[in-house]
This record gives sequence, C-alpha cells and structure tokens, in this order.
Amino acid sequence: MEETGETMFRKPIKAALKAVVPKIQTQIWWWTRGDNFDQDEFGVVSRLNYLLVKLLREKGNAFRPNYTWGMLQAAHLSRVLGIKRISVIEFGVAGGNGLVSLEKIAKEVEPLLGVGIDVYGFDTGVGLPKPVDYRDLPNLYQESDFCMDVDKLKSRLGKAQLLLGHVETTIIKFIDSRPAPVAFISFDLDLYSSTMHAFKLFEAVPEILLPRIHCYFDDITGFTFSEFTGERGAISDFNKTHHMRKISPIYGLRYYLPFFYANKCWVEQMYLAHIFDHPLYGVSDGLSKPRMGGQFDLAVQEGRD
Repeated sequence: MEETGETMFRKPIKAALKAVVPKIQTQIWWWTRGDNFDQDEFGVVSRLNYLLVKLLREKGNAFRPNYTWGMLQAAHLSRVLGIKRISVIEFGVAGGNGLVSLEKIAKEVEPLLGVGIDVYGFDTGVGLPKPVDYRDLPNLYQESDFCMDVDKLKSRLGKAQLLLGHVETTIIKFIDSRPAPVAFISFDLDLYSSTMHAFKLFEAVPEILLPRIHCYFDDITGFTFSEFTGERGAISDFNKTHHMRKISPIYGLRYYLPFFYANKCWVEQMYLAHIFDHPLYGVSDGLSKPRMGGQFDLAVQEGRD
C-alpha cells in the first residue's frame, strides 16, 4: 500500500518525539526532585545523578564533570560508612585549574552530603621530571613540561593544600601525616615512574583509605598510550604485584550516567582502587540499581541511547 504524503510526514515526527520526550521527562524529574536522600525511592544511583546534573548546571565550566562525579560518589561512600571527613587529591597540578575546580566542588559537596572534605594537590612546582625510560613516554613528554606559577596558584586557592616536591618524597610525608581517609584521586602525573610512586598511597594502612577509592586517570586514552607505558602501564604493573589491592576500570559506567554525559571521554577514564583487605570493604555502601520500568526511571535507560 502506497504511503500518503501525510503518513510520510508523520513518521519522522513520531520518531523525533520518541527520542526527545524521554529526555525531557528525565530532565524534568532531575529539576523537580528534592534534596532528601531518605525520600528518594528511585535509588542512590539516580539520586547522585540528580546532584551531578544540579551542580554542573548551576556552576557551569567551573566544575569539572569527572571531578564532580568522583567526589559525589566518594562522599556518598564515606557518608554511609559513617566516616565524617575525607581527603581528595590531584596528582599533577600544573597550572592549577583542576585543583581550583576540585576545591570549589568540595565546598559544594560538603553540605550536600554532610561530609568534611580536605583537598590536596601534588606537584613538583617546576614541571615534569626527566623521563627515565620508554615507559615514561619520552616521545610525548619532556623534562620541565607543565611548569607551575606557584605564587599565582596559591593566590587562587583557599582551603586546598599544595604539596610541592617529587612525589616519591611528598607521598611518604603525606602518608605519615595520617590524613583523613583518601576517597577520590585524579592522576595526571603523565609519567609511568611518577604514577608508580604515587601508587605507594594504595599500600598505606586502611585507616587513611576508603575501602574503594574513586580514581580518574587523565592520560590513558588516545595518542601512544598502552598497557606497557605511562599511567596504564603503572596500573598494570601495580596489579601484578599486589594481591589484595587492585585498580580496575568501572565497567559500563556510561549506562549509569545521565545521557548527556554517557559518551564523554572521561567516563572511560574512571577507575576504582579496591582495598580488599580493608575492614570496611564488605560493609554495604548503600548503592542499588534504579528499578526498571517506572515512568521516570530513566537514569540508566538514557545512558543506553
């Protein structure tokens, strides 16, 4: 049967509505939800997604989505475990925009989840160390790349603490200072050798670590990165030599994010450091999958579009 002009016109309109209406419903739901976790019948995953969207819409480019998501997850975990204060870290500060963003996010997340957040930035202050061998990707990085204007950055910071020096030294001092449990880390050290030094933190006593630490790795996609060099190489070698401490990608994360973040590159760069011998590892973290089939239960479904 031949289609009429009217029928042919309706088909693309119906297809467009089918694609757009669920997204509009999802956004209306996020905009109208309250701020009480106890009244969130749609599950913590959806609830944290709501807070992610809320913060990013309100703060714009001042908040990095990857840092915001990681800190919300970390603060939620500490909250349900009864830990009142946590530490968040940026390894590799360079110009400082990331650390400034981390500090601003912490200020907003603290009252939302009722958790105190200490912010730390690790950097040499004088750019990258000299690459040691092929694992440090000398084809990409040179000594003194990404220098910092220390005084200028310090003038932009409030509560964040800037720890200057080579990470193999500063990380030991940090561990010995017994900070609040580390909950979120951004790794942007570029080099295999520096990243391996920073991983000393994952060997620390459980008292200064959460049982699962959300991590973002900046330099693991594209270019000439591999399982044998740079940050990916460091992850691989750490896992080979540690039986009860492992670093793993968060598989399928995009399916649990709002649709407009699901296909961003940073989603593939989010990992968890698992501290399997932590005494709190087996304690419920309060996470549950959103129920499927509800009218507004789209936080998971939208990520699959």
